Order: sequence, then C-alpha cells, then structure tokens
Amino acid sequence: MNTKSPLALFQKLKNNHLLMSGFYKGGSGLALFIAIPLLIKYLGNEDYGIWVLVFTVFQWVLLMDFGIQSALKTKIPILLHNNEIELIKGYIKSTYTYGAYIALAIFILATAYVSLFDIKTALNISFHTRSFVWLLFTVNIFFFCVNLVAGIHKSLYVAYLKGKYAEESLAVNQFGFLVLFGIAMLVFPDIQPEYKLLLVSFLNGFFCLLVNVGYTIRFFKMEGLNLNTKLKPPKDFIRETLKIGMKFMVIQLGMILFFTVDNYIISNNFSPKDVVPYDTVNKIFQLPVMVLFAALSPMWSMFAKDYIQKNRQNLLLSFKRFNLFSIGITLAIAILALICPFIISIWIKEPLLIPDYLIFLIAIITAIRIFTTFYTNFLNGIGRLNRYTIIILLSLFLKIPLTYFLISLGYGINSVAISTVCILVFWIIFIPFECYSIVRNIPK
Repeated sequence: MNTKSPLALFQKLKNNHLLMSGFYKGGSGLALFIAIPLLIKYLGNEDYGIWVLVFTVFQWVLLMDFGIQSALKTKIPILLHNNEIELIKGYIKSTYTYGAYIALAIFILATAYVSLFDIKTALNISFHTRSFVWLLFTVNIFFFCVNLVAGIHKSLYVAYLKGKYAEESLAVNQFGFLVLFGIAMLVFPDIQPEYKLLLVSFLNGFFCLLVNVGYTIRFFKMEGLNLNTKLKPPKDFIRETLKIGMKFMVIQLGMILFFTVDNYIISNNFSPKDVVPYDTVNKIFQLPVMVLFAALSPMWSMFAKDYIQKNRQNLLLSFKRFNLFSIGITLAIAILALICPFIISIWIKEPLLIPDYLIFLIAIITAIRIFTTFYTNFLNGIGRLNRYTIIILLSLFLKIPLTYFLISLGYGINSVAISTVCILVFWIIFIPFECYSIVRNIPK
C-alpha cells in the first residue's frame, strides 16, 4: 500500500489542471528567461528592441478575433452542462470558420497599413531601411494571423476544463523555439542584422504553427470530437455569442494596449534602445505573472460552471482562499523586487542602466495585476462584462495622456509605470467589489 502512495500522489498532482497549468507556465517562463539574453546577444540592443515591438504586435493580433475564442470558454461549459453535443460541434466549426475570415481580413488590413504608412519613422527606427521594416512586419503578421486560427485549441482545452494542455502547448513552443534558436546561433553567427531578425521571425512563427496543429489534432482525438455535423448554431445563438465575443475583444484589446503601449511610447519619445531596460525588468516580473495567470486560467470555466449551478458558497469560498493566498504572493513579489538588480547583473551580461524606482513600480503593478486577474476571470466566466468593459476603456483613455504628462514633467521612462500604478489603484477597489456584489445576489 505504501509503495503505491507516492505514485498515487504523483498522479493526483498530475491531474490537477490548476497546478499543472502553473507548472507548464513556469517552464515557459524559464525558456523565455534563457532566451532573452541570447536574443540580446545575437540581435544587439537596438534590433532586440525592434523584436520586442514586433512581438507586441503579435499580442495585439491574437486579440483581434472579435472575442470568439474567449466566448468558447464561457459558452461551452453551459452547452456541456445541457449535454448539447451536436450544437457544440457546430459551434466549434463556426468558430474556426469565422476565425479564418477574421485572420484573412487582419492580414489584408495590416499589410495595407504597413505598406501605406511609414512605420519606420513612427517607431523611430533609424538603422534599417523602410523596405526591410515593411518585410519584417509583413512576415510576422502572416505567421501571427495563421496562428490566430491554429491556436484556437487553447480555448477549447480550457472550455473542457483541461487547461493544463493549453499551457503545455505553450511550454513546448517556448522550449522548441529556444532549441532551434540555439542551433541558429551556432550555424549563422555572423549573418547580416536584417537576416538575423528575419531568421528569428521565421523560427518563432513556423514552429509555433507546428505546435498548434499538433495540439489541435490531440484535442479532437482526446475528446472524440469531429466537425462532421450539419447542425448550424441558431442565428440567435451566434448573435449572442458574437455580442459577448465583442465585449471580450474590447476588454482584451484594451488590456493588452494598456500594458504594452508602454514600449511604443518609450520608443517614440526616446529610442528603441531605451525599450530594453524597461522590457528587461518587466520580463523578470513576468515569470510570476505568467505562472499565476496560467494557474488561474482554468478558473474561467470553473467559475462559469459554479455560477450556472448557483453554487454561491463555493464561489465565496474560492474568493476567500485567494485573498489569503494573495498575501503570500505579494510577499514573494517584494522579495523578487529586492533581488531583481542581482538577477539582472547575472542574466544580462551587457551593462544595463535601470532607472531609479522602476523595479519598485513594476513590482506594485505585478501584485495588483495578479490580484485583479482572479476576479476578472470570474467576470469573464459568467459573462457579466458591462461595468468591467467601462473600467478598461476609461483606464486606456486616461493612460496615454497621463503618461505623456508625466514625461513632460521629466520622469523619463518611469512615466509609463507611474501612470499604470495610479490607474490600477482603482482596479483593485472596483473589480473585486463588483464580483462580491454579483455573488451575494445569487439566491441561497
């Protein structure tokens, strides 16, 4: 009996999707942690700054799907609860169809934009030709759009309460890219800077596509699903789904703009090289964010299930447990802030000037983001998005002018972090209050 206990415990931990999601995201973060100094060494500070800008565009493109992937995580648990399997098949099929149309439209519009407008000047890129900047952005936009459709499997895994596989796919992608990039550094150490950027773009985009296709096939085999159904979702269902999907898109696009527009503001007001210290500190704090976001991600569909079943006590208990857990998270982030300069000194070999108080400010941002993300997952899961959407839009509306005002006062690149902290103070008050109000109105 005793000999089986460790194996049984291991199996129990392995089947815990919250724990394993955090574990796989930690693996992704480790791969990213290793890759960043290698990318800086291979590309140089200026070209690495450009890669950061390009990768930020990738994050934006992933959210330009009208929220159809996010809607999957809210709608499918309801359909599973009602045992509407054929409708689920039709819904997933329509999601892939709409996703393909959206990806094609984004590619056409984005390539038209980079062709008609001088993004080289807009992003203050003085060390590459306009034609190369166009080619670099076009190649990346192509891969990002293809992976927009191929990556739908991640939302499907979460919707079926198997979120660990979504994070596993991301970990495989990160480590696979790291291995391929390491080989590229050995085989092509001295090629022109332009070719280096294109090589990194191709390796990242193509390997991501392979992983997405593999995990998509795995999902449908695992669930025994196929899309051979003639049932089409009713127009009312599609209309309702697109309505909630649009809200998700506004929220997620607002969130990604709110947290990533900083790189563009820094590049525009200073230079791409000045993005590097800000991005480096962000990346260090990104590891706990990534791990905890991944661990909390399956809560989205779990909250939806509890809300459908009117399980008021279970929801309140989840809130209470997380509030206690967040105290430990905050202490861990404070410790990370203290050792951050040491981590940077051994992580980034080249001299890197970090502005005073930047680490402290980003630590505060990290703690508030993690705390509020738990509660926003609840709002996302139950589809109560109106007030949350207003908060995000107001935050984005205030962020840019407040940042430019602080820049004019001479706060330098710290301006973007200070403006973020000021706005997030309101998030930590209003978002949890909204969640508790909703749960307390559930009949006992």
